[in-house]
Amino acid sequence: MSEPEVSGIPEALVAAARAVDVPHDLRTLFERLAVPLALEVEAPAEGAPTLALQLLRLASHGSSLRLAGARTGAASPKVRLVHGSKDLVLGTAELTEGIPALARRIAQTLLDIGEVAGAIERFARESPRQDALRQLTRAMLETGSIDRLRTILLFGLTSGLALGFSRAALFVYDEDGRALVGESAIGPADAAEAARAEGLAALGLEQRMAAVAASEPRFENFVRTIAVDVTTDTRDEIGQALAASGPLLFSRDRPVNPALAALEPPRDFLVAAIRLRDKPIGIVVADDPYGRAPIDPDCREFVGFLLDTAALASENLRLVESVETLARHDALTGLFNRREFESRMADEQSRAQRLGSQCALLLFDVDHLQQVNESRGHKAGDELLQSVGVLLRSTLRSHDIVARLAGDAFAVLVTDTNHEQVLAIARRVGALALGMGVSLSAGGSLWPRDNHEQSVLFSEAEAALIEAKRGGRGRAVIDGADAPMVFAAPGDDDSLA
Repeated sequence: MSEPEVSGIPEALVAAARAVDVPHDLRTLFERLAVPLALEVEAPAEGAPTLALQLLRLASHGSSLRLAGARTGAASPKVRLVHGSKDLVLGTAELTEGIPALARRIAQTLLDIGEVAGAIERFARESPRQDALRQLTRAMLETGSIDRLRTILLFGLTSGLALGFSRAALFVYDEDGRALVGESAIGPADAAEAARAEGLAALGLEQRMAAVAASEPRFENFVRTIAVDVTTDTRDEIGQALAASGPLLFSRDRPVNPALAALEPPRDFLVAAIRLRDKPIGIVVADDPYGRAPIDPDCREFVGFLLDTAALASENLRLVESVETLARHDALTGLFNRREFESRMADEQSRAQRLGSQCALLLFDVDHLQQVNESRGHKAGDELLQSVGVLLRSTLRSHDIVARLAGDAFAVLVTDTNHEQVLAIARRVGALALGMGVSLSAGGSLWPRDNHEQSVLFSEAEAALIEAKRGGRGRAVIDGADAPMVFAAPGDDDSLA
C-alpha cells in the first residue's frame, strides 16, 4: 500500500502510523459500516496506542473513516470519532479493548437504528461469503489439476451466496494467445434444469461438484462451441472488461458482443477478465437467466478476489507442471529421459504379463556422431540428435514409448506387438534415417519370451545392439531373427512397402 501525502500532522505521528499494520478486521469494519466518520487523534510523540495509530493510518488512506486532525499532546492519548452531531471519545482504557469493543461502541454511540440495521445486514451478507472465499481459496490452491481449478472457480461464482448468479462460463485464450474460446461452464441449460438445480445450493462444494459431474453438461457443451471476438464498438462488453481493472456489471436488453449475445443472458450480467501480472488470460461471464435474484453490486469485490486467486493457482500449477516435465523429459529432444522410460517400461511389462500380450524394446545408436561433432561442431551434432528424436516420435504409434537415454542412445518400447511387427518397425526407422543421411544401429528383444525375468529385457537388447555395431553398423539385430537386418534407404528396395 503506497503511503499518502500527509500535511498538517506531526511527523512523529506520521512515522509511527506508517510503522503499524492495519488488521483486516479493522479495515473491514469501516468498509462494511459504509457510514462516514471523522477522526481526530491526540497522542504522545512516542508510545501512542497501537489502535490509535492504526486508525490514523487507515484514515490517511481514505475510507469511510476521514482524518479531521491529529496532534501530539500530553501523556494521555485521546481518539475522537464524529458522525453528524454525535461523537465518541476513546481514552487509554478504551483504546486497549480491541476491535470488537470498538465496533460495539460505534454502533451504540454514533449510529441510529437504520444505520445499525444496514451495517448488520452487510455483515450478515459478507460473513458467509468470507467463509466461502476461504474454502474456495484453499481448494484452488490445493488442487493439482487445472481442469479442477477451473471447475472450483465456476462453482464459487454460482455458490448461492446471494451473488445473483446461477450460470458462469469461462473463456480462455488459445495456444497462440489470439482468440478467446469457450473452455468450461457451470449452470442450467434451460428453466427445467434450473428448477432441478435449486436443491444443490445447500450442498457443500464437493457434493455439488459430484452432482453436476453426474449430469449432462448441456450448457458447458454449448459454451465450448463459442469463440469470442472483440468488436470495434466501444460498448463491447468483452473489450471493456479486458480494459477494466476489475469485474463489470452490465444492464442491457441485448449484449453488444455477439458471443455474449449467443449466451442469451438476462438484462443484468457480469463480465470479468482473469489477469496474471496485469495480462488477461481469460474472461468469465456470469448471470442468472432463469431466476429472480438481483445481482448484488457489492459482489464485484468477492468475484475479483476469486479470479485473482484462480490466476495465482493457475500459475502455480503451470510452474509445477513445467518442473515435472523437465524432470521426466530430455532437454535436447523433448523425449522421455532414462528414468521415466524405465518406470514406464516396468509398468508396460507388468501389463503385458497380466494381459498375456507382448512388448518389445528397441535400442538405437546414432553411428559416427563423434565425427559429426568434430567436423561440423556440437551444434550440428545436437541438431542431428533432435532430428532422430523427431523421426522416432513421428514413426512410432502414439502409445509406443520413446526416450533418449544418453548421448547418441535412444530407446523405443513397442507395446502390444509381435516379432514380425518389431522387425518391420526397425526396418522402417533405419531406412527413413538413411533417407535423412543418418546411419543407425539397433538391437531389440521381446518380452515375455521363454519365461525370462523382466530385468533381462534391457540386457538382451543391449547385447543385440553391441552385436549390430560390431557387425558393421547401419543394421539391426533382433533376438529371434535368423540374421542381422541391414538397413537400406527408401527406394533401394521395398523395405517401406
